[in-house]
Amino acid sequence: MSAKFTLAFVLFGVVGLYQYAQQPTTVVFAAELKAKKLISFGWGSPDTQYVREHWQQIEEMPFDGAGIVMPVDRQAWQQGQRRTGNQLGWQIMGKKAFHPEDFRVATEDLKAAKWRKVTDNFLPVFLSAAQSTIGLNWFDDERWRIVENNFRTLARIASDTGHKGLMLDPEHYSYNLFNYRDQHRQLDRPFEVYTQKARERGRAVMAAIAAAMPKAVLLSLYGYTIPLLYLKSSQSLPETQYNLLPAFYDGLLEAMPSEAMLVDGYEQAYAFKQHRQFTEGYEHIQEAAKLSAVPEHYRRKVKAGFGLWVDYRKQANYFTPEEFQRAVTSALKVSDGYVWIWSETVGFFPPSKIEPSYIKALAAARDDTSR
Repeated sequence: MSAKFTLAFVLFGVVGLYQYAQQPTTVVFAAELKAKKLISFGWGSPDTQYVREHWQQIEEMPFDGAGIVMPVDRQAWQQGQRRTGNQLGWQIMGKKAFHPEDFRVATEDLKAAKWRKVTDNFLPVFLSAAQSTIGLNWFDDERWRIVENNFRTLARIASDTGHKGLMLDPEHYSYNLFNYRDQHRQLDRPFEVYTQKARERGRAVMAAIAAAMPKAVLLSLYGYTIPLLYLKSSQSLPETQYNLLPAFYDGLLEAMPSEAMLVDGYEQAYAFKQHRQFTEGYEHIQEAAKLSAVPEHYRRKVKAGFGLWVDYRKQANYFTPEEFQRAVTSALKVSDGYVWIWSETVGFFPPSKIEPSYIKALAAARDDTSR
């Protein structure tokens, strides 16, 4: 069972405790983006060389963009070394400082694409993975200077190659950066001191990103809504999972330029089928402002997105093509702009292990919301 499925399974159970229907509210939608965007992300995401050689084929798929894999060692990548240790997105939080010139060839790969339809590509960042983040604590100034440098480097590459922004995955992959109880074991300091420091680190990271991308879109696979879900089960914030994430994201918001934005990609929607589930999820994202110490920034800069897992059907044939089309249509209509499609066993670039009816469902949903 993958980490993604484990988290999704837990969250779906918690969502069941969240009785939206008993708490009727009026949805007040935030200002939408100019157009709805459908993004692909998953185990089969295209790498830079694939982009160079097949960007026209990418444009034939019903997506507005993708999370694109940037190899650390492109030559080793070509020889089959494609694990997370050779993916820049998994190494940003590590001990090694990267620089734009280290990725000259991969950057040229991305510049070779002459995009006509694809407008919103992203470079992924995994914020809390044992591959690189292990040993990092919130008070390690030297390590955080490297992290800031690496975000600056990634943002520079993204800017130079026409990317829309960065895709942030805050999930704990065998290292719990955003969990106070685990971090507290390293340094015995109060929760409030940790939140202050996490917020400070967020401001510094955003300043590094904004130096290269003042209009960056930070598409987070989930955001403040995760600790809020745990709070629904009557825990206090210091006792919840991901209790330091709101503080870190508050720092991002505080240093975020006016034309940049943070999207809560609401991974909890992976298996949603009903339109009302998406409107309730939208309300949940709005409600999560109460976890922010800077709610005015939250309301202005946080946008609602949704994630759907296309091959979640492998568990129990979860989506039929018709159900998938309806779900994607609802997600696009309710979102403020971004919907991302997660995949593991199937691929889109090139299409593999996926029935054409699911690709047609994506295209139909995208067409329906672009009218």
